[in-house]
This record gives sequence, C-alpha cells and structure tokens, in this order.
Amino acid sequence: MNLKTAYEPYFKIGAAISRWNLHTEAHMKLLTDQFNSFTCENDMKPMFFLDMNKNMSEPQKYDLNPALTFENAIPYLEFAKENGISMRGHTLVWHNQTPKGFFCENYNENFPFADRETILKRLENYIKGVLTFVQTNYPGIIYAWDVVNEIVDEGDFRKSIWTQTVGNDFYVKAFEYARKYAADGVDLFYNDYETALDWKRDFIIKNVLTPLMEKKLVDGMGMQSHLLMDHPDLSDYKKAVESYGALGIKLHITELDMHNTDPSDKSMHELALRYKEFFKIYLDAKKSGKANITSVTFWNLLDETSWLSGFRKETSYPLLFKGKCEAKEAYYAVLSAALGPDTP
Repeated sequence: MNLKTAYEPYFKIGAAISRWNLHTEAHMKLLTDQFNSFTCENDMKPMFFLDMNKNMSEPQKYDLNPALTFENAIPYLEFAKENGISMRGHTLVWHNQTPKGFFCENYNENFPFADRETILKRLENYIKGVLTFVQTNYPGIIYAWDVVNEIVDEGDFRKSIWTQTVGNDFYVKAFEYARKYAADGVDLFYNDYETALDWKRDFIIKNVLTPLMEKKLVDGMGMQSHLLMDHPDLSDYKKAVESYGALGIKLHITELDMHNTDPSDKSMHELALRYKEFFKIYLDAKKSGKANITSVTFWNLLDETSWLSGFRKETSYPLLFKGKCEAKEAYYAVLSAALGPDTP
C-alpha cells in the first residue's frame, strides 16, 4: 500500500520538490511511488519566469509584455509528462521572489515605479504568457494554480510593492487575468499561511474569497498548513477547514509540514499521532461534505530536504520520510488514517 492509493478515494496526495530532489533518482522514485501530485518549491515563482536581463536590455520592446523564460520550469513539466503525474502551479503572484524591476520604468529598479496601468498590463501579459506556454506544451499537466499568495497580514491587506504600485485590488486583477487565460478545468486558488487564526480566517473569507467568488474568479482556498507540535489547536484548525468548506469552493492543503526539533522515538511518535489527527480532520470533512478537499501536499519529501531547518535556523524533522527515503512512524500513521488501524 502507498499514500496515493490509500487516499485515492478522497483527494490527491502530493509533495513539493526542489531541483535537488528532481535530480536525485531515489527522491523521484519516492515521489512517483507514493504521490500523484507535486509542486515546485521555487522554480515556478515569478523571479524564475521573468527574464529580467532581456527586459532590461530592450525595455521599450518589452515595456507592456515582459519577456519570459521557462528553462527552470521545463524539467519539472517534462518529468510530470513522462511519469503521468499531476502538478500544482505555485505561484503566479507574490510580494516575495518577484524582481523589483518588474514594477519600475524600463524594468530598472533604480528608476521610479511605472504607473498602475503599465504594471497591470505587464501582469496580464506575464500571466497570459505563463499559462499559454504551459497549456500549449504540457496540456492537462497543471490542474491548479496558486494565483495569488499571502496578501493578508497584521489584520489587513499586506502592505507590499503590489499595493504600493497598483492598490489593494491587484489580487482581483490577477484572478481576472488568470481566469481569462486558464484552460477549462484548471482551478484557481488563493493561498496563505496561518489560515486557522480567527481574525485571518474571517478576513480572508470576507475580503478576499467572497469578492472573488462574486465575480466567479476563484475555485478554491489553499491552506498552507506549516504546523507546529502545539499550534494550531486542532479544534481551531477543524473550524477553519469547515469555514472555508462552507463557501462551496474547493480546499487544498498546500504546504503541509510540522516543525519538530527532537528526533527521539518519543517525539517522532508524538509527531505521528498529531499528523494522524490532522488527516482525520481532512477525511471527516471530505466524507461529511463539510469541505471539498481535493488535494493535500506535503512541503517536500524528506526531513533532510525540508526548508524548515534553514528557515527556523534549527534542525527540523517535520515530514513522513527521512534519510535514504525511509518511512517514519508518521508515514504509517497517515496511512492508517485512511485505511484503519490494521494497515500493513
């Protein structure tokens, strides 16, 4: 038995991968053996699609239609095509990992910001270019895009270079363009972290998802779910899952991991038990119809390749596999959530 088979009746099960994973045969065998979906950790973020050298070299030519490059994305798309595995696209619009020059006159970050209409036209053509390339050359591979990522912070819309140059409605425009150019059947998602916090859940529902739903621009909500051993509270998380689910849109768990700095057997047992509780929430919500969860993605494959150790500046043991692709107790706990306690 494997994860993708166990969860096939309920939702796709995926993992994020990096270039290191992509070029490590054992890691990719683990991916195809256990998962039926994957996400690029970094190589499909704006900085990797925008060809800023070309844009800066001929700024008049590309003023409203930025030059793009797909050299970083193609190896992942080729792998998906060759192995019959689906992809989530992550992410078209983000305040981070977007070159400052994209927002400036002549694409030069030493110049003033371009006007709103110029940036919106660049945004439209960037989204059009990415979606058209992927859908023309790799039709059916990407089943969902995180169109906009992390625009809520400190009780309001995040102050960012996007809000500074375009305004708070930049995310609506991004979804308009994505809807315009996305192929039929490709789902469009808003994605964010700490989405179980009461204030953030309510703000996202009221000020992000509801306006997009009224315009028929969004298909789903992405709960990143970078968890801790003591946060969030299970009941708060369950409430959030059901609150987003009650909107009638799809729900994806997009960046699942659980920070844990203690590799002892006792601690890894506690990690396994906590993972199982979260998967029980997903399964209960799906089976009861309280949330239409269609995809759950772990943020990388192995403890050793998790972003958390670098981000937290302490070694983390947050995932289901370790070392030479060895299954941890957490793997069997997640499997048993779907199959029952007698899982082999």
